[in-house]
Amino acid sequence: METVQTQRVFLTDAEKEAVLTSTDPVLKRFRKALELRVADRLTTPGLRAENLGWWYPAAEYLSDAALQHALAPTEPLAAWLRGTMLHLIRLPVGEWVGPWFRDHAEPFTGHLETAHLCWGIAAVLDLAGEVFTESERHEIRNALHDKGVVLCRRWLQKNSHLANWRGILASGALVASAALNREDLLDEFVPEVARMAQAFQPDGSYGESLQYGNYLANALMLAYEALFRTFPDQAYRLDVEAYSRGMAWMAQSMLYQKPMSGWGDEPRARAVNFNDSAALFRPSGDLLLHVAVRSADPVRAGLARGLFQEYYETVSTQGPHDLATFGMRNDWGFLTLPLLTKTVPALRPEQANLPLTTAFSNGNTLVRDAWNGKSVLAIQGGINDGCYAPGHLQGDLNSFMLVYNRERLLADPGHSCYRNLIHGLECSTQTHNTCTFLVEQDALGLQEDLSKIKLIEQRNVLPRRLIRADGSVGPPVERGGRLRAVLREGPVSLVVSEVAAAYGAPIQEFTRHWLQVGEHLTLVIDRIRASEPVRTVWNWLLNNRDGQSTVRTYGPHLTLYRNQTGLKIWSAGQATLGGPVYAYVHDAYHPEPNQLGEGRPGSGLLFRHTDGTKTTVVNRLYALVADELADIDAWTFESGESAWTLGKPGFKVRLSGTFTDGLDLKLAHEGKTYSITGDASGFSVKTNP
Repeated sequence: METVQTQRVFLTDAEKEAVLTSTDPVLKRFRKALELRVADRLTTPGLRAENLGWWYPAAEYLSDAALQHALAPTEPLAAWLRGTMLHLIRLPVGEWVGPWFRDHAEPFTGHLETAHLCWGIAAVLDLAGEVFTESERHEIRNALHDKGVVLCRRWLQKNSHLANWRGILASGALVASAALNREDLLDEFVPEVARMAQAFQPDGSYGESLQYGNYLANALMLAYEALFRTFPDQAYRLDVEAYSRGMAWMAQSMLYQKPMSGWGDEPRARAVNFNDSAALFRPSGDLLLHVAVRSADPVRAGLARGLFQEYYETVSTQGPHDLATFGMRNDWGFLTLPLLTKTVPALRPEQANLPLTTAFSNGNTLVRDAWNGKSVLAIQGGINDGCYAPGHLQGDLNSFMLVYNRERLLADPGHSCYRNLIHGLECSTQTHNTCTFLVEQDALGLQEDLSKIKLIEQRNVLPRRLIRADGSVGPPVERGGRLRAVLREGPVSLVVSEVAAAYGAPIQEFTRHWLQVGEHLTLVIDRIRASEPVRTVWNWLLNNRDGQSTVRTYGPHLTLYRNQTGLKIWSAGQATLGGPVYAYVHDAYHPEPNQLGEGRPGSGLLFRHTDGTKTTVVNRLYALVADELADIDAWTFESGESAWTLGKPGFKVRLSGTFTDGLDLKLAHEGKTYSITGDASGFSVKTNP
């Protein structure tokens, strides 16, 4: 790695010269986009943003303006920076704590908003310090320390658990300390930031969600860049690879880009974003370029550069630009331009030989028919390694999403404002594509009664992972599930996950087997055991976020028609189908209620298969088929005692055998027969000779 010594932290003289003189069309495009973004903000005094508290856009507004000033200073920009900064630093210290829902007890403690102010003010002090008088710079430095660093330190001292928040607060304190050139403070905060590498799963994935993993990695990126550019000997104490290992996870989690109704005409990235997040996601642009430049692994670096190329280069001006550093609607930021001056070859997932069927340490499992193909089966399986950073979670183990033809058919709800009354419900097991259990046998009346009676659901609040007095970190937290098999043979994939411990008594086993056959067919086989009789409920959350879905039911079977795509769900048992219950599917999180991105009632259509009687043993098969709208009604399903046939003209799959005490199945497809076997000792998928 190069060593950068410069008076400025975030822009070397060489980087500045490269940005201003480059003929590279990509760099020029982002240079112009920064200019337009900042010019638009100058028309409004201060940090005002539509429907948003001023804390939220602070880091991006200030850092963008500071970099633009360092590249092309103007009087209006200098005046905006000076007025905005002096207003911020002269606010009472309680304002630096954050909005009303943060703890404002004295002595004041910092929160996420405090750290974000540290980032933004540090960038201005570093890149645009000359717009202030000497006495004003002294005042800014004092405020950054007394209202920023001190409040962040109080949070770190008050709390003793490893979590996303800790990384944000530690990064805020460290970046501010670097901008203040306070090496004594760096000695205090570098170990805090370094410890956060342990929040990532061993393979670089993250136990909360894609969204929150990106948020933490972006904060650690800012801390690393601040150190690397000022005190490089300190920077080597930070582990870039802890999160750069997650580039394969991020690349595998991306689905496609297309316009989303209500968000304009530009294509927007969708992703598999289990656990407390939503559909709109792309990794932060600065983070991707940072990994591309700083990672020592050429594949990780190439994947990061490839993700930036795919999800940013064609939409460099795509907004909104006011929720990026909080990780709610990710964007590129002020470090994109200096990092773009470094040339790194881009890799697409297929060029990096990423597998079509794969699983990650956080339980995320993905099955594709092909890269840039038709279908994606995404599963939240059990976590074999434990959860390294428990935090915001949903009751979604053994839940899955099904995507076909660039349409989310079976969806994950995501979440809305944390202070919405529905937040607990949208995080619960009954609003995910997994099972819940009834422990009451009373006759049900109206269909909505099902959601009112006692349900056995997964716990979604876990203990914290504690930091010991000596600074070491306790073991990962057990979530209650194990991913038991992830196998592929030709077009046939088998995924097996067991999650009974997430429910607790009386559930003793909930093993779900997914058989994915080519692009069309998903077979779901559930094996459930309980110590006392329960009624099993299978929940299916269908995507209707834009009101374009139509559902037709016939007996225990249903068909979803959505735009130019269809989905059929057949039950091979005696469960009764009910619904729809008008649920929620959210586009993006917002800290305030009733904002763009929050799903309305009916944006999710929740259907439920409910067993008619209580029992201690359940073995059940569900067959799901996805296809073009014009072909979906041509599919048929024939169910026998130990044989099942699905097909349409020109396509047929026959499954035979048993799954009562384990898998002993034969699957015939396209002239080949596959043996699928498994029990407590292991699983296999083989092509018969």
